[in-house]
Amino acid sequence: MKSPRRFSIMITLFAALICSSLDLQAQKPSLPDLFGQKNAPAANAGAKTEISVSLLPQDAKAGDTVTLSLTMIIPEGSYTYSTSPTFGGATKFVIEESKGLTSVDQHFNADHPPKTVFEPLFGKEIEKYTKSVIWSRRFKVNADVKDVAQVLLKGQMIYQVCDAKNCVPSQFPFTATLSGKQKSAPLSFTTIPERRSKPDPVELTFALSPAKANPEKLVQLTITMTLEKEFHTFALDQDRKQAGLPTHIEIFKLDGLKPVSRQFSVSPEPKVETHEDYTQRTHYDKVVWSREFERIPGTSEIGVEGKLTYQICNSGSCRPPLPVEFQLGDLTNATPVALSSVEELKSADDNDEIIITSDDQNQTLASYLFFAFLGGLILNVMPCVLPVVAIKVMSFVQQAGENRMRIFLLNIFYSLGVLTVFLSLASLAVFAELGWGGLFQNTKFNIVMACIVYAMGLSMLGVFEIPVPGMVGSAAGGQQKEGLTGAFLTGILATLLATPCSGPFLGPVLAWSVQQTPNITYLVWLMMGLGMASPYLVFSVFPKAIAWLPRPGMWMVRFKEFSGIVLMGAVIFIISFLDESLTIPVLIMLLGITTGLWMIGSLYTHNSSLRKKMTVRVTALLLTVGICFLGYNMSQKSTNDLPWVPFNVAELKRLRAENKTVLIDFSAEWCLTCKTNEKFALNTPETLELIKKHNIVPMYADYTDYSPTIKEWLDKFKSVSIPLTVIFPANRPNEPIIIRDLYSQTTLLEALQQAAETPVAVKSAKQAMVSTVAPESH
Repeated sequence: MKSPRRFSIMITLFAALICSSLDLQAQKPSLPDLFGQKNAPAANAGAKTEISVSLLPQDAKAGDTVTLSLTMIIPEGSYTYSTSPTFGGATKFVIEESKGLTSVDQHFNADHPPKTVFEPLFGKEIEKYTKSVIWSRRFKVNADVKDVAQVLLKGQMIYQVCDAKNCVPSQFPFTATLSGKQKSAPLSFTTIPERRSKPDPVELTFALSPAKANPEKLVQLTITMTLEKEFHTFALDQDRKQAGLPTHIEIFKLDGLKPVSRQFSVSPEPKVETHEDYTQRTHYDKVVWSREFERIPGTSEIGVEGKLTYQICNSGSCRPPLPVEFQLGDLTNATPVALSSVEELKSADDNDEIIITSDDQNQTLASYLFFAFLGGLILNVMPCVLPVVAIKVMSFVQQAGENRMRIFLLNIFYSLGVLTVFLSLASLAVFAELGWGGLFQNTKFNIVMACIVYAMGLSMLGVFEIPVPGMVGSAAGGQQKEGLTGAFLTGILATLLATPCSGPFLGPVLAWSVQQTPNITYLVWLMMGLGMASPYLVFSVFPKAIAWLPRPGMWMVRFKEFSGIVLMGAVIFIISFLDESLTIPVLIMLLGITTGLWMIGSLYTHNSSLRKKMTVRVTALLLTVGICFLGYNMSQKSTNDLPWVPFNVAELKRLRAENKTVLIDFSAEWCLTCKTNEKFALNTPETLELIKKHNIVPMYADYTDYSPTIKEWLDKFKSVSIPLTVIFPANRPNEPIIIRDLYSQTTLLEALQQAAETPVAVKSAKQAMVSTVAPESH
């Protein structure tokens, strides 16, 4: 029967794991830009990936050959995998239904070769596509097809898009048909884009016409944007890290044309503007982007299809980027392309791709199985696994005095734990295409593992003892015998910790295995598991080998403590996988786990009264959950953020002169009280609604790093600390309403309402001051 003390520890650990498994997919808040929009975060894996499908030519007849094309535009900083990579993340195509067509090509082919890159994390070469890629496959319209409108292709593209931190597996279902008709459009048209049925202050003209330089051979695509007064857009080469997103032009299809110029030219050149810390390249009034194409000999019709994405701003705010698609001319026989407004084009004979071939085909199944076994054996000494192996070393020492059958069972159960994980990973590789180390691409898994390893480290350092015999402290303490459950769980944990490591021999073996039949894949991964478990199987068959280990003594205690330190290093290693915005929330969660386990391990003994034990347990549980919830809350990005404008003295002066109500939040990333105000008073639906209703401009004065300008303004308001919120009423720009320190949403809303409704010169500045009684907080 388990003791109450053990039960309470298990309850606290369970609560800690619940906290750690909360959905922490939050983005780190970014500093608002100069015109009221947050700076766009770095592109996440899978974000803004665009895929289009086409079946051409549309007017094909029975017996003609048509091409199915899927064009993928990949976000900047991201990549996808080829259809034959060196590990299990391949892009795959599945044709689910085909009517009236017979395949000409056996596989989908890419328009250009992938980049072969050695990936240190996996210890092998992988094939990547960046920017864009077009996969195509040819089909023949069956001779018995009478109505091409009945021709149909349905399928799915299964792929992953990855960036430096994670991968997003996705599926793109597609359907392609033939119309039997030519697809054409005017050679020029003018449009006024709309947002929610309201016209944008922009007029766009798209035109495809003979080029002045050589009208018989060259064709020029021009895109003309005419903006209303006070509005501006951004240059093609605008720096994304500055305030404002660059204009982006993409060409998806060309008919009868091939590009001549390497990128779009622009007239007039953009203006360079500097606002405090931001530098922008902008266009006002009218701007023309153009690009030249060459007519392909023997073609009578020309056409182009693409998309323009632009962002416009005025002196007070910015509007989100708006995509506008365009089609010009005849697109009957259009060929898919993927040309960007800023991408350097390469000619067909200018290919600097490096292709690395492999001689893996010369290896036999037996050699792969041998290297899989050897690679699994070496995993036992990898840095990720070594601390957990230390647990087994200490348990081996303890087992020396036990009977042979028990030693056999303990090592068999540990080995079963190892094999369970390897077979599970093989299943993920076969059915979910999740390769070795893929689990550590999952944020929730990383956080759960960090919490488990951290709790084990605390146990090894003597903060408390996990009440599962054989898991951590028991082996060194000598007071408990290792249990079969503990041995099994230790094997599972050791193998999970091994997955981010890739020792010698594993790279090519795993890459080869995931391209084989399921039976071969399972066999290879099982052999790798046997390799990792082999030392323990040896001890189970030859228990006398344990005598070779040192005798029990104080070295075991010191070794246990040192292993605890190593485990803390493993926690840092796991946290390094996470997005930076999650680092502080996870550390707060670990603090909660530390608090709860320390209380249970130190604030009462076995001889304490039941009342005291229960008080400590309940308090520990509540504190652990509460602190974890605080970390979870910090990780969540508000969906009601105000349209913050960075604090700018010139901008503030202009807004006050225009009789605009301005709210200034003096804050910093290190100020917890500031973050509390922002969470519960500023960035709320009620405040956002009032801000929009009265056209109030919120400004964010970031004091995270010392700013002499912000310090000067804090001195003006006689404030030596933050948070500080100042409201300049529209009709009383010289009589600000001041709210100091911690305050409620009600206090803020009343002050904003007062600023928006009070007529001119009703109150003095002193009467207008609003302040709470909370102490000043830093």
